[in-house]
Amino acid sequence: MGYINATTKMDAYVIMLHLRSQGWTNFAEIWRLLGWEGPKNHYVSNSCLSYIDDTIECLREEWGEDIPRINAFVFTRKTKYTDYVCKNIFGNMDGSQPSQNQIDEYTAKITTYPKWNQVVEIFREAAFKSKS
Repeated sequence: MGYINATTKMDAYVIMLHLRSQGWTNFAEIWRLLGWEGPKNHYVSNSCLSYIDDTIECLREEWGEDIPRINAFVFTRKTKYTDYVCKNIFGNMDGSQPSQNQIDEYTAKITTYPKWNQVVEIFREAAFKSKS
């Protein structure tokens, strides 16, 4: 995963808590959540969301489970998926938005995954360990 600093780990943990409580978020909501005056999309997408995605990928391998990639529900606007999510999570290589059926199936996968508390705990431990 490369070098991830303590601030990124804490921000990712806060984003994960928010995603778990709300089921979705967008960049403007993340700015408010983290107390920013304005947009820092590059930091959120390239640091925080990449860290979340990479951590979940590592846990998928370590646990041998198909953990949903929850960053699929971080939108550029209220309901528009990023190109990365369209291509790498929904498999729409042309970058097109997923169909309602694709969204419903992935939402169900996220909603029914039984170990979210354990996943979020991994993020919490990383965030607080790096603060000490």
